[in-house]
Amino acid sequence: QRVSIGRAIVRGPEVFLFDEPLSNLDAELRVEMRVEIARLHKEIGATMIYVTHDQVEAMTLADKIVVLRLGHIEQVGAPMDLYRDPDNKFVAGFIGSPAMNFMDGTIGDNAVEIAALKTSVPMDIAPAYKGKPVSVGLRPEHLVIDPAGDALRVDLTESLGGVSYAYLMSENGERIVVEERGDDRVSEGQMVGLTFEPRRVYLFDAETEARIRT
Repeated sequence: QRVSIGRAIVRGPEVFLFDEPLSNLDAELRVEMRVEIARLHKEIGATMIYVTHDQVEAMTLADKIVVLRLGHIEQVGAPMDLYRDPDNKFVAGFIGSPAMNFMDGTIGDNAVEIAALKTSVPMDIAPAYKGKPVSVGLRPEHLVIDPAGDALRVDLTESLGGVSYAYLMSENGERIVVEERGDDRVSEGQMVGLTFEPRRVYLFDAETEARIRT
């Protein structure tokens, strides 16, 4: 990989084309090469078009991301703009690791009802959506486990040291991933609830997958 990049650099091109250059490397070398490519980009200053299926590479290397699906552009923007303000469910699920949780919801009177969490969230939603099914999105890092709750069962936990991921199962069979930090963490089989800030909720049309902005 380094030799190939070096051969390209000595020619002094205005544009570099990278087609999944790190896909065949092991995990440690992939991180090392990702940092090296980022450093080269800053030093050389040339345009780099980088194709990848790895959203971590896209988020860490890009100044601008073009999200493609089946040959069509879904959204274009800076990495954090796509993370904070996705236009549709596909982009929301692609940007962020672990991926955004999606749950079935229904629009009620100025609120969205989330069956999996046995709760409703007050939201100012256009009257045209009342009674319609929606997909409710919440990122794992925006959820907080409530040990006093009983709406969800801890199905599995993954500990990565400083952070762990709890895989929760709702009564209606929907799985929800929650990021945990700190010393107090849940254990498998435990019944818990979830809390979150209403502003962290994303809504998507159940049919078109387009973002419903409130």
